[in-house]
Amino acid sequence: MERGQDLSWEPLRVALVAEVAYEHLQGDRFRHTARFLRWRPDRDPASCTYDQLEAPVPVELHEVFGEPRA
Repeated sequence: MERGQDLSWEPLRVALVAEVAYEHLQGDRFRHTARFLRWRPDRDPASCTYDQLEAPVPVELHEVFGEPRA
């Protein structure tokens, strides 16, 4: 962060719902760029919470790549 950088922000009025794709979520933050997929006029903004996200099942690296060679 640069010295003197403006860190102010304006809260948004929640009125629309967008569906996004993402690769990684850490806590309540997208850690990489989220991609817009489509508008969701069928959804109420109040119904969109982090509780609806599917939690990925942790995978051990050796399960993906196999046991290390000696």
